[in-house]
Amino acid sequence: KHTYCVDDSFPVPEIQNGDEILIKNCAVGLNPIDWKSVDWNFCLPEFPWVTGREMAGVVAQVGENVTEFKQGDRVWTSTYYRDIRSGCFQDYVIAPKHTVKSIPSNLTFEAAACLGVCGLTAAMTLWKWLEVPIFDTPQATQDPKPDFLLVWGGSSITGQFLIQLAAYSGFEVITVASEKTKSLLLGLGAKHIITRDDKSNDDIVAEIRAIGGDEIIKGVDIVGPETAVYCMKALSSKLPVRFAPLSFLPKDTVAPENVSVQNVEMKWFILDKSSEKYAVALNGLLEKGVVKTPQLEILEGGVDKIEEGLNLQKRGDRGGRKIIV
Repeated sequence: KHTYCVDDSFPVPEIQNGDEILIKNCAVGLNPIDWKSVDWNFCLPEFPWVTGREMAGVVAQVGENVTEFKQGDRVWTSTYYRDIRSGCFQDYVIAPKHTVKSIPSNLTFEAAACLGVCGLTAAMTLWKWLEVPIFDTPQATQDPKPDFLLVWGGSSITGQFLIQLAAYSGFEVITVASEKTKSLLLGLGAKHIITRDDKSNDDIVAEIRAIGGDEIIKGVDIVGPETAVYCMKALSSKLPVRFAPLSFLPKDTVAPENVSVQNVEMKWFILDKSSEKYAVALNGLLEKGVVKTPQLEILEGGVDKIEEGLNLQKRGDRGGRKIIV
């Protein structure tokens, strides 16, 4: 538990089939699941193991079936924990070609390193699990009766991406966050910021309902099981609702009959090749400048800085900044 080491003798992973790509790692994004999996001993098939789930870098080698990329291309990817060759906390990473995308021309390696988990989770939550269409052009908010989307945990990196995508899709976004990130989230397109400072969850629900009434039909909780229960309470009690608690609901929670609870499992980006379309659409919006990446907190020093970064991540309250190594 909570034991890391840097192994300089660890072999460079090798391509094992023609659809794989070997990527030289230039930047890796850190996420809560990275330290939680080690502290709580899950998603670790054996020991030792290489973790890390999102990165950006340069194509070093391609399999015989790969025609979309060549050596030297700038790319980003999202990886699956079950293959040690795909753990992003190493200098070279193997990824199947359908999970690899070119880095938009307006992004650095560091900015692209937050797309594989947070950016993609936001995109797939909205477009796949909440069943919102992928639009080519920005959609106007309906007036006088808007479609509301609630994001509990808007200052998280996934929340920042989600707010932008939802606003672009024509939703009037209500989000719960801290006072110090209020201006950040307003700038990303959130219409209503419910500040959580010194308030009970019941107070927050009351404020949300004062804005959306009983008309909020889509919701996402990014904080945890406890807040997910309250987030669900803020949603409509009569209209058909789709709700995505990213950290799931407590096991004994029974959702109202009108609420369809969506279990967001990002492994389907890797296991279902048709999910590639979500990365393609996200890339397009990034290239256009419609979606912006978060403020970055960059630690220089490669894999030697991973543990330091995870400890910072564990402390939390990064003020909406993404840790990149």
